[in-house]
Amino acid sequence: MWKQEDTLCYSVSGGFGEIGATGASLQAEIVDIAKKHNITMVGPNCIGVFIPEKLDTFFLPSERVARPRKGHVAIISQSGGWLVERLEEFATRDLGVAAAISIGNSAQTNVTDFVRYFGNDKNVRVILAYIEGFGPDEGREFVEACAEVVPRKPVVVLKGGDSEAGHRATQSHTSSLAGDSVVAAAAFKQYGLIQAVDEDEVMAYTKVFSFNPRLMKSSRIGVITISGGHGVIASDEASFYGLKLPPFTKEDQETMKEVMTPAYRGIASFRNPIDITGSASDVDYEQVLKVMLGLDYIDSALLLLLPYTPGITLQVGARAANVTKQFNKSVVAYVPDLDKYEVILKGFEINGIPVGDTIEEAVQMLNGIRVRSKFLQRIGKL
Repeated sequence: MWKQEDTLCYSVSGGFGEIGATGASLQAEIVDIAKKHNITMVGPNCIGVFIPEKLDTFFLPSERVARPRKGHVAIISQSGGWLVERLEEFATRDLGVAAAISIGNSAQTNVTDFVRYFGNDKNVRVILAYIEGFGPDEGREFVEACAEVVPRKPVVVLKGGDSEAGHRATQSHTSSLAGDSVVAAAAFKQYGLIQAVDEDEVMAYTKVFSFNPRLMKSSRIGVITISGGHGVIASDEASFYGLKLPPFTKEDQETMKEVMTPAYRGIASFRNPIDITGSASDVDYEQVLKVMLGLDYIDSALLLLLPYTPGITLQVGARAANVTKQFNKSVVAYVPDLDKYEVILKGFEINGIPVGDTIEEAVQMLNGIRVRSKFLQRIGKL
């Protein structure tokens, strides 16, 4: 479909293998032409390729589709529309991309080719793939390629087309075979891929691994908050993902209590989660966090920052992040997604601590780290 406006042409590259025999014949003809002239082709039925500061073949203008800054996430998507939404979300959240590839029908190049390529790209820290289905033998090739890459860097996958209706939609969308979702999930797990169940997990996993986080020896996490209710929510979410909040010993609780401001010691709770209450200051948060991270039965930390209270300043993110640098443990944070708290968020992220904009997302980040850590432990790489 072409539209001529002055000297500009816009094209939607549909009408090929996804529409049946006629389109499939035309698609095969294009592949033959590409091979004859030694051309590598992406698509058809796609929106193009975007590599920040290097290449932009999207037919959609920047006022319609965001172009995120340069970063460390490579996105491979069978759906152009799904890719567009991820780019908008990445730009809004200031998460950079190394590349964004819309593969469409994968007539010549497919998701496996790009996994292998980005697996060797030193700038890429995490690969994200949206997959609806595979052609004959492509599923096996995909997981085998991932098996080569995963020991070096994580591969996150979201698979569509799992329902009966989704199977039918997949056929008409990219002419792929959706396959059995149970078999696919088992294969993904066996080969160390991290399968997201929805777009919230997609964002959590890709963001946390873009920070190249420390890994987790076990599922034991410590939570520190200034709001008891947020601690309860975090506990419920952690339980859902199989993350454990071990109780602190009486001796360790007493140590935490001693480093708190004397006037507030009596109202704080030093169980797990730790609730230092709305009376606490930046210094209280730092000191209690330091004790918690020093415990040998805590392997990671979830920091809940609600900067509504008078004792917490906009510098708390940087100050808490500096404490975490003293320990070889994975740490993530939650800060409300409000412009007025951007300084706190940046204080964390500039210092290597990824921030979720919901408590659920922060817990999902820890889950992603734990899933990857367990796989690396299983193959003897951790």
